Amino acid sequence: MPSFISSRLSILFGLLILLNRSVFVSAQMPEVHESGLTLTLFAEDPDIVTPVGMVVGDDDKIYVIESHTHNRPNNYKGPTGDVIKVFVDEDKDGVADSNFVFAEGFEAAMNLAFSKDGTLYVLCAWSLYALPDRDGDGVCDGPELILELETKAGNPHGCWLGITFDDENRLFISRGNVGGEYYRIQGKDGSVVEGYGDGGNVVRARADGTELQEWATGFWNSMDLKFDHKGNLLLIDNDPDARGPNRLVRIVEGGDYGHKHMFGGDGRHPFQGWDGSFPGHLPILSGTGEAPSGLIDVSPRGKHSVLVSVWNEHTIERHDILKNNQVEKSIFMSGGKNFRPVALDQDSAGNLFISDWMLVDYPNHGKGRIWRVSKLPIPKQEKVVRQVAPTRKSIHSVFKNADPFVRQRGELWLSKPEQKSLAIQLSGDSDPLVRLGAFLALRRTKTADHHLIRNALADPDMDVRLLALMWAGETLEVSLRPALDEVLVAGEVTARLFNTYLAAVEMVNETFIEAFKKKAYSSKKVPRELEPRLLLKLALNPRLSSLVRAEAVKRLKEEEAVEFLFSNEEAVLRAAIEKVASVAIPQVGKRFREIALDSNQASEVRAEALLGLSKQVIEEPSSLLPLLKDADSSVAYEAARTLRYYAGTASVRAAFGELEQTNSKDKYLKELVAVVLHGLSMDQRPKTLEEWKKAAVSGGDPSRGDRVFRTTQSMCTRCHAVDGGGTNLGPDLGGIAQSVTPAQIAHSILRPSDSFPPQYQAWNIYTTDGKIHSGIQIDHQNHGAMLLYTTENINRRFEAKEVKNYEASPYSLMPQGLENTMTVSEFKDLVAYLSSLK
Repeated sequence: MPSFISSRLSILFGLLILLNRSVFVSAQMPEVHESGLTLTLFAEDPDIVTPVGMVVGDDDKIYVIESHTHNRPNNYKGPTGDVIKVFVDEDKDGVADSNFVFAEGFEAAMNLAFSKDGTLYVLCAWSLYALPDRDGDGVCDGPELILELETKAGNPHGCWLGITFDDENRLFISRGNVGGEYYRIQGKDGSVVEGYGDGGNVVRARADGTELQEWATGFWNSMDLKFDHKGNLLLIDNDPDARGPNRLVRIVEGGDYGHKHMFGGDGRHPFQGWDGSFPGHLPILSGTGEAPSGLIDVSPRGKHSVLVSVWNEHTIERHDILKNNQVEKSIFMSGGKNFRPVALDQDSAGNLFISDWMLVDYPNHGKGRIWRVSKLPIPKQEKVVRQVAPTRKSIHSVFKNADPFVRQRGELWLSKPEQKSLAIQLSGDSDPLVRLGAFLALRRTKTADHHLIRNALADPDMDVRLLALMWAGETLEVSLRPALDEVLVAGEVTARLFNTYLAAVEMVNETFIEAFKKKAYSSKKVPRELEPRLLLKLALNPRLSSLVRAEAVKRLKEEEAVEFLFSNEEAVLRAAIEKVASVAIPQVGKRFREIALDSNQASEVRAEALLGLSKQVIEEPSSLLPLLKDADSSVAYEAARTLRYYAGTASVRAAFGELEQTNSKDKYLKELVAVVLHGLSMDQRPKTLEEWKKAAVSGGDPSRGDRVFRTTQSMCTRCHAVDGGGTNLGPDLGGIAQSVTPAQIAHSILRPSDSFPPQYQAWNIYTTDGKIHSGIQIDHQNHGAMLLYTTENINRRFEAKEVKNYEASPYSLMPQGLENTMTVSEFKDLVAYLSSLK
């Protein structure tokens, strides 16, 4: 039997099994991928079902939350509340010998931790309890409420999630984004942390619930946090829907990690940060797979290493943190579809325990396991080195330091009330890095000195202006609206800065401010809108540079942009052509032809018009034939690419035949003509992956590649955008060259399924009508419904009764073989263009 058919039959057989997954559980054992370790099944259902949080006590007993309230089905037969069970391995053979109930009756219990005095704490989505066992009988004497999270948010994954204690017995709790709802936490001493529209955060308090304070902010759903042996607080965070990767981050006091849920869940809003690229946001330590759920430090002597459980990818990852803060990732453990690791902890001998939810089903389903891996190193605690505080003398060098955490400490120090006068002085420093640090510190003080914000808005440095726009928006002061316009004339304006300007304009708006202050519903639903015809006014404003007006034109409605096809400014005209390229009206096609034939126009404008014509129906393609011999090679080349769609027309084919006979020195044009007349010649094209990659990095024109990217033939814009403009089915490719080499870019085009970001995992939903629906970002909804961002670029909801089965696809949504839609030169140009996006 051919291997292709065999593999397809295997997949079909697997699907038939999964159709009845509620009663069938794969017996496949997970595999540990490091030598010298032994895996045993410590406990399984019915002794443990749907386990989540877990912690090992000083006596090596395993305390684990057995969930019974997580999307509980109507016909569920289990207990009415969550249970904390204790498992004991008396003979140390890696299998539990007994178990008993320590405490029960909790709702949405998420995680467990022992305080330094030995008291067990259970963190539920909306409450924190201490569970003392004063008489030592192994059973909780009764839960004591320590703190409550007051919010309308009903999704437990968006509320309290992780808990840990430091050496001084202060507790740290991580919170999810509460769906953008208002929230409030009140400490036992009256201290309060509250918010609306921010991201998830980490709060710190005494073990008794006093001295409550926000410690860090800017998370999506921060599932777990732990201290490592160096005293660093580490946290894992699920990613916004369209903005990956999931994150392993180092948490510091006052840190902002970039996510604000009021700006939506896709992570693409200009004020959103995820990788430390926005001024004032701290960076990622390492990217993880989809749905990280637990972490633990397992550093061998002399090394720094943590494990992260990845629920949705059936793996446990090892992240080795090197001395330069670079991270090397590897797979420590993996399993089949019914390995869903959640919590991780070690006993005194170094044995690693793993709670396993097992099934992909979100509702409680009656299955579960606990695994043990023996034995891993127990990290030796190092003495925490206290960082030297900045001083007036050192603050300049602090803000110029390459380490963002050093700069953040300077910002925190400068934000103290006694340093305000120094901060104001430094905001006028000649060095933009120092000015940025000073403005970040002043923003922390919640100062009402709006003249400082106005100064920042007019700063020539782009990062300072980006920060100032967010700062101005946060003030909710309409009086600052006129000052926002200064960012457009104070210095260079990029697409990013222009988008950030528009976002700030939406916030200093009376309608937005009134609704935001009421806090009546999720902050994501607060109306954000631009002033009427603002973009058109900007596009027509002679005070603004042509580049700024071009950015406005790109965002106009198509019918508004048509009039700019007659602009005499290159940037504006190119923006208008690109904007209306797909508008199928005779006026547009006629104007494109006029521009293409006008030798007084810049060559890039004429080439852009020809690209636009390739998306129109050209009634008289022969009128463009003179352009095949145009003196400008870019125009001739683009004309040939447009006219190839009309190669069946006798006059066009004859013109291509004449070109073939002229022995043109333009190798790109010769190659394209040969393809049009004779088809792809496999003899003259690379044959192997390595040959293609070698060809891709040997040259290419980024400008031509930009147009290749936007052709209907390459289909790139069907899934991808650059700098936020475009579709969301695939990653936004703006800045891709910052982290990926040209060879890697070529590889991803040639073999898209070899590697792709986990947040762009393709999923297939098989519906009861026999159809298959493909897309990304499956979201499990209430009552078993599912939401899929489909290949039609829409979010589609499938009710539970419609879904026959679903699975993660081993193949990328990006089709393989795209290189066969291009000439070799077009492929090289495309790689050159993507390699220029930094």
